[in-house]
Amino acid sequence: MKKLLKQACEKTDSAELFRAKSKTIPVNFEVNRLKSIDISESEGKALRVINKGKIGFSTSTGDEDFGLIVKKAVATSEFGSTASFDFPGEMKKENKEKKSLAIYDEKVVDKSIEEMVKIGEGIIERIKDFNPKLRCDVTILKDLSEVEYLNSRGGNFSYLKTAIAYSLMVQQTEEQDMLMVYSSLESGKDDLNAKELTSEIIENLKWGEKIVSVGSGKMPVIFTPKAALVLILSIISGLNGKMVLKKISPLTSQKNKKLWSDLLTLYSDGTIDFALGSAPFDDEGVEMKRIPLVEKGEIKNFYYDLQTAGMVGVESTGNGLRSGIQSEPVPGISNLIMEEGEVSFQDMVKDISEGIIIDQVLGLGQGNIISGAFSNNVQLGYKIEKGKIVGRVKDVMIAGNALEELKNIAALGNKAKWVEGKYKFPHIYLKSLSVSAKVCQGDGSPDNIQVIR
Repeated sequence: MKKLLKQACEKTDSAELFRAKSKTIPVNFEVNRLKSIDISESEGKALRVINKGKIGFSTSTGDEDFGLIVKKAVATSEFGSTASFDFPGEMKKENKEKKSLAIYDEKVVDKSIEEMVKIGEGIIERIKDFNPKLRCDVTILKDLSEVEYLNSRGGNFSYLKTAIAYSLMVQQTEEQDMLMVYSSLESGKDDLNAKELTSEIIENLKWGEKIVSVGSGKMPVIFTPKAALVLILSIISGLNGKMVLKKISPLTSQKNKKLWSDLLTLYSDGTIDFALGSAPFDDEGVEMKRIPLVEKGEIKNFYYDLQTAGMVGVESTGNGLRSGIQSEPVPGISNLIMEEGEVSFQDMVKDISEGIIIDQVLGLGQGNIISGAFSNNVQLGYKIEKGKIVGRVKDVMIAGNALEELKNIAALGNKAKWVEGKYKFPHIYLKSLSVSAKVCQGDGSPDNIQVIR
């Protein structure tokens, strides 16, 4: 790596070299049976240079001559953006002496394929004990990643990182009705509890045994941690430093202003042991840290990579992330945490005379996210009547504007849950949200859809 970086610096003013290598093993079950065991390995290098004040970038995922990679980076710099940053220098001594971040677990690496198969079989067996007619698709996955970074100003780091995940989708088909329930667990540490996963699925299946109707109109809605992104995606997008710089975000001029409920506190934190978004540094050599984004409804910070921060005239927040080896760093969230509230999920349900619970939606992330607007079909939701969950709802949509709805949070759950290994959310209880349902004719077939906003 050092020789390669030196080679790049001979042709440019400054440079960084990023190398990533990974080995992923998924064990897949389909329709209750072992379907496949795959082993995939990948490795690549990304070179970013500053040449005559312009940014150049090139990548390689094979044995391509590094001299050619340098030539490509120099060539792209002729048409690149003006660099508004310098690469970070060597880490300060006091930071080197900080407690190391735990993101690597030898037990994940040592976990055998046979063990992974047994875990998958155990998950399926427990679901079939509940109902032998159910169809289960299971994936047990482990991953080992190796990252190395060097730049011409002395910045350098490397780390190993592990990940393990259990995912389960259960399908029940009866006549013209199909019920699909999905959940997953992810961590960097081999501490996942398969029983926790199956217990959640079985509870959802019990709630969904009966199909019930729901009216259209404004009503109380509880979003489970899995569904919370419906409300939070707009904030993630709106606080992105690049969106703020371009003045695309409606939050551009709202820093230090109170926009939402006192209950809403969000922060980006890449320093949480074994969270999937954690690392000692972001993907351009800036130390990761905890960044308050929203405190008690008030915007505290936007998040930046080096280039965007330089253009704004602030420091990078350590949120320069790559979506893959062939992508340059852009502002991104490491781990997103929402602080818990004080109300249990059970007490939320008891508080509602008529409303719904949203657990899974279709079309998440589609539409005009930056504006806050959302309109989603409910893939899995339940009706609440007189403080009790009475069944599953079908042919239902929810709509609103997240940036407005979050002003009126009735309560947050007192037990947050990790979602996708990098988001940690509690239940979110809104007192009023627009719900639309298909009106059934006398024969039970859908006639039309009522939407009340």
